[in-house]
Amino acid sequence: MRGPMPFLDLRSGAFGPSIAAAALLLVASGAAALDPPHDASWSIDCSSCHTTHSSPGGGLTTVGGNGNLCLSCHMIGSLASGFPFVDADQALPSPGLPGGTSPSGTSHRWDSGPAGHAKADGGNTSPGEVIPGGVFNGRIPKTVTLTVTATGDVGAAVFSWSDTLGGGGSGLTTGVDVPLNQGMTATFDAADTSPSFVAGDSWRIFVRTDLLPPTDPALAARLEDGRTMCSTCHNQHNQSRTPFDPSAPAYGGSGTGEGRHFMRVDNDEGNMCNDCHGVRVVQFSSEGSHPVDVAVPGSGGTQPPATLPLDPNDRIACMTCHQVHDSPASDGSLLRSADRTGLCVECHTLADTATPASHFDPGSTGALWPGGQYGSTFPAITDGSQTATCANCHQAHGWPDTADPDVDYPRLQVDFEESLCYTCHDGSPADADVRTDFLKSSAHPLALASGVHEAGEPAVVTARHVECEDCHGPHDALPRVSLPGAATAPRPASGPLEGARGVNLAGNAVDPASYEYELCLRCHADSPGLPLPQTPRQYPESNLRLEFNGSKASYHAVALQGTNSAVPSLITGWDETSLMSCTSCHNNDDGPAAGGAGANGPHGSDWPSLLERRYETADNTAFSTAAYAMCFKCHSWNSIQSGTSFDDHNKHINGEDTPCNVCHDPHASDLPKLINFDTSVVFPLNGTLRYESTGTHNGRCTLRCHGKNHGNLSY
Repeated sequence: MRGPMPFLDLRSGAFGPSIAAAALLLVASGAAALDPPHDASWSIDCSSCHTTHSSPGGGLTTVGGNGNLCLSCHMIGSLASGFPFVDADQALPSPGLPGGTSPSGTSHRWDSGPAGHAKADGGNTSPGEVIPGGVFNGRIPKTVTLTVTATGDVGAAVFSWSDTLGGGGSGLTTGVDVPLNQGMTATFDAADTSPSFVAGDSWRIFVRTDLLPPTDPALAARLEDGRTMCSTCHNQHNQSRTPFDPSAPAYGGSGTGEGRHFMRVDNDEGNMCNDCHGVRVVQFSSEGSHPVDVAVPGSGGTQPPATLPLDPNDRIACMTCHQVHDSPASDGSLLRSADRTGLCVECHTLADTATPASHFDPGSTGALWPGGQYGSTFPAITDGSQTATCANCHQAHGWPDTADPDVDYPRLQVDFEESLCYTCHDGSPADADVRTDFLKSSAHPLALASGVHEAGEPAVVTARHVECEDCHGPHDALPRVSLPGAATAPRPASGPLEGARGVNLAGNAVDPASYEYELCLRCHADSPGLPLPQTPRQYPESNLRLEFNGSKASYHAVALQGTNSAVPSLITGWDETSLMSCTSCHNNDDGPAAGGAGANGPHGSDWPSLLERRYETADNTAFSTAAYAMCFKCHSWNSIQSGTSFDDHNKHINGEDTPCNVCHDPHASDLPKLINFDTSVVFPLNGTLRYESTGTHNGRCTLRCHGKNHGNLSY
């Protein structure tokens, strides 16, 4: 295995005995000396690269072709064999590759321009070649395949073409700058032998987006047929220009620049990279790419990197994340680390990779992006090394918005976070089909607030909305857990709820939430526009924080132990000290808690109010245990009908077809025993509507119900 290339390792600053990957095409005007190691210290002089007569290459070079000259030394067995470059080193990144082609490469290409690079398919017999031209103006990277369909020389041979985006043409005559599409052309360069092109032979043109020809004259003058060559970026004669490497030694004149990478122009602030890649130089992620030329905030989920280099002004540049040559991973992305997630978390602190969270678990829970849907065209990631990496949800350099192709999605591979979540959580690759739950008759209304959620918004929301990330921390979430039955403490915000924010019983923001109910209180407590209770109550209350914080006379024990000391109807496993959770009642009607195989949680239910089981509230409902299955999840019908807590329970529920909801508030009440009358069924008697507790299982009522008067009636 070839060792590292110190002249391009921007973290070490070391410079080994190398000739460097510099271009050797043109002699610097008036150069009296060469900078090491292109000097006498390695027995290098002008004649090593140049000849005065019968030169096969331009610039009086001993080898024709810029890249060929450099690679004549930078190859195994030659003078710079310790630092060779081979064609396979050149980056071939995804997406945009045809099926069966894997991303590869550890080095910036030295044969490409804005129109991409052409590569002959294996088995070609044609002696001619294809040269891409034009400036690609498409928004999605692609590969164009050109196939000769009729043998002949240039002007006689015929070809067809197709691309990975579905474009194509046929019956085209070979020639110079033959138009393809999206600004691309193809030039067919004839060979010395005839025919130059043979039917059946093919070439592939790999083209990337957002590349422009360099504008700096020093760079633009050293293109070959519109393609970037070694000498486009490197001045083979001296190292006076400032590289990005913050550890590069000072330059003291000719012969003293060893270790400064032979840059043709200064690149200390990424300025040389930006000349061709300037379209991606943005200041805000909302512009569809990772910001550059900005400082790392050091707050809000970010921190200055520990090992990644910043520019001299401590700002992010292209080369903060990318390494132009000899990158550690052969995946075409030229990243400084083969650990993509590790690279991101140098600056981004939200991801829990130590546990790891589900989305970062390379084992059973981590997944690969399955391919664009729900509005995104980003193709499937098939490289297993990217399992559970940030790239499965985020694209550092954006992806075109299918609804608005002139802009890129900010941060994500789709427009809205719920669309991103649905891509996996529709039953594949995630095992639970959460998307179907949200289509049920009762569901959290994700579709009404698409794109509202922002990471920096207050925990107590100012505009009521709900999105996936309001309840789930995507960087912290763990595998789903079984919902508890009776418990002695509030249900923790764990498993899929890990990392989400909430509001506590005092109305204060908590980040992260400790308990499940704190997530619910974000929207169902002090936020504006709370909906009125579905049942008109004697003592109405829409703020759930006030219902469960202990200020009421009675309440279902969600956050605090209940106040009723004797509840004989509780089934085995529950007692007066037990606590329940919001999801004990509000849950998927075909999830595990309901005996089904769907997802846990209040995403959607076919029962009203997101209830896990049937709970009838309409008066005059014929009694059945099925009609009140939600109540009988914890309470025994045998106990209730026998009158252990109220003698006339059976008479009211079974005999009078009176729903539980008419007398009892399922959340809380200002009265004992959850008594809070439905005022559409229960009316005042002579102006008085009253219930009084007169003992553990005794009380008296003054009211009118079902046409009957109860005047201070005791039981």
